Amino acid sequence: MQRSENTFVGGHGETITYDIVDPVDEPRAVVVIAHGLGEHGRRYAHVVERLVGAGFRTVVPDHLGHGRSGGKRLRVRRFSDFTDDLDRVITETILDDRPTFLIGHSMGGCIALDYALGHQERLAGLVLSGAAVVPGDDMSPIAMKLAPLLARVAPGLPTAALDASAISRDEQVVADYNADPLVTRSKIPADLGAAMLATMQSFPRRLPQLRVPLLVLHGGDDVLTNPAGSEMVDDLAGSPDKTLTIYDGLYHEIFNEPERDQVISDVVDWLGAHTSN
Repeated sequence: MQRSENTFVGGHGETITYDIVDPVDEPRAVVVIAHGLGEHGRRYAHVVERLVGAGFRTVVPDHLGHGRSGGKRLRVRRFSDFTDDLDRVITETILDDRPTFLIGHSMGGCIALDYALGHQERLAGLVLSGAAVVPGDDMSPIAMKLAPLLARVAPGLPTAALDASAISRDEQVVADYNADPLVTRSKIPADLGAAMLATMQSFPRRLPQLRVPLLVLHGGDDVLTNPAGSEMVDDLAGSPDKTLTIYDGLYHEIFNEPERDQVISDVVDWLGAHTSN
């Protein structure tokens, strides 16, 4: 494998850091991974290793306000800052004669789906893992209605927090997550929460426009993002080529569960089947 760390300054004025990892031989395609809330791209090292071993150039950015990238932690002015950065990463890493695929996990799934709906011509396929595409069951209609106002008057106000014990049944994964200095474990600020909510609320009317090949994966016992959201994506997406898999008993981070090898193999096999060479 050949790895390089790269940076650019986004339209928001902050530095975004991303890794490119290439196989020894000519890549068969490009795969970009959009990570989840509070974490960072290098938590996907084992996924990258499998993808690169299968011949894919693999690109993993740290989102604005996350990991090695700049910006106030978990803060965002507008959700399109994430998708604009993602577009810049894809532009800088694309191979002219090879397809580009996008994988998004959790909040990264929300970012990836939003990006795909606006840039379908750039993608050969989309993979969603535990995607945050519907509001949580604990969010009342009143709270959803008040979210934009709260984001305007108190954008940095802490709201909900992620329960680390719910990311995986593997205790070592949870321990490593809690000890990782690049993971931000603070509560979600009101501005990010409102931006995500507005994006989620747009999906039902936009999903019928989605035409790219689609693989949707979710843990059946995921309590951090609702599997019903993945079912909604599969049901409403206009893609003629779409697959939904709900893994019984798995928690939120399906790439970090004890069954991770099978889950990653499912992704690698799907990508291979959608790559022409």
